[in-house]
Amino acid sequence: MSDARILSVRCLLLRLPLPRPIRGPFGVLSARPNLVAVVETSAGARGLGEIWANFPPWGPHERAAIVEEAIRPLLEGETLDDPARFHALMHARLRLLANQWGAPGPVHQAIAGVDIALWDAFAQARGVPLARLLHPAGAPRMRLPVYASGIRADAAATIEAARRRGHLRFKLQTAFSIEENRRLLSEGRAAAGDAPLMTDANQTFTRASLAALRDDLVAARLLWVEEPFPVDDLQAYRDWPRELGLPLAFGENARGVDGLDEVIALGADVVQPDITKTAGITAGLEIGRRVVAAGRKLCLHMYGGGLGVLASAHLTAAIDGAHWLETDANENPLYDEVFAPAIRIAGGELELPEGPGLGVALRDDAVARFGVDPRRGGA
Repeated sequence: MSDARILSVRCLLLRLPLPRPIRGPFGVLSARPNLVAVVETSAGARGLGEIWANFPPWGPHERAAIVEEAIRPLLEGETLDDPARFHALMHARLRLLANQWGAPGPVHQAIAGVDIALWDAFAQARGVPLARLLHPAGAPRMRLPVYASGIRADAAATIEAARRRGHLRFKLQTAFSIEENRRLLSEGRAAAGDAPLMTDANQTFTRASLAALRDDLVAARLLWVEEPFPVDDLQAYRDWPRELGLPLAFGENARGVDGLDEVIALGADVVQPDITKTAGITAGLEIGRRVVAAGRKLCLHMYGGGLGVLASAHLTAAIDGAHWLETDANENPLYDEVFAPAIRIAGGELELPEGPGLGVALRDDAVARFGVDPRRGGA
């Protein structure tokens, strides 16, 4: 078959209001932002990718500008023969910009989302689900174990609601005061029963607060503690108290293959790349296989939109030995109002769509209702 030309590369920004704001250590979300990279080809494919843009409020506009000003001119008119070639090209051409600007994170995120869209379009042209294209034997598992994340103040109610939606595994957020964290750990374990339970501190622990919570963390029988310290405090991660018997998880804020190699070297038991923040599909495949080869658990991080979840699910399915995939415990309109078919969880598993590429299409009504100008500054 002859490969198609890339006709256009652009971004769509959707903002879906939330009935209740989400409060975390980095700020407050009153709406779910979803920055979607769109790649259209001469063969009629429309590839979709998610660019991480939860925070800060002006972040989506900044990343959209990277796509428009720096990435679009590189790709339009090119033949979509090898997405990995374009991944290397984007990083090579934008490296100096990222260095001079001091903004490697936004650059990585923009490239990652476009890379996902390129792979979606590439697999569509071949008429196969992306997971089948990526799997070395073309036979990935199409049902994946997932866990429910983002369980905060109303832990018991959130766990029960997530269980009704098909979840069997749960992760608390313990990024609050010591007393609130203590309550969440106790309430979360009681609500989860014997089900797997984890916690994410969102980089908020200090050595002192960890010491204050150590008995509570152990009593909660956690499968892992995620990002306990600021991720640039490498010594704190080296000094993690292994005698507690609590596995250590991090990696979502590392960048590129080298960054994830450092996560492995620092002793992460669970490695959590986020392919919408870095890597995309191209480097995500390499990173994921390295994690599994190192004997660590590979659990792709994904706390954003449904497109990111589906891309992460296809990648997880393509890597033999990959572990659980993160999904949102809360009602998330980005899972069921933006594209079709919607994400559904049953028996603790996500079933991948059988359609080509990611297997989903944007809903025109969602774009009309929730679309905003991706290049307009501010919140």
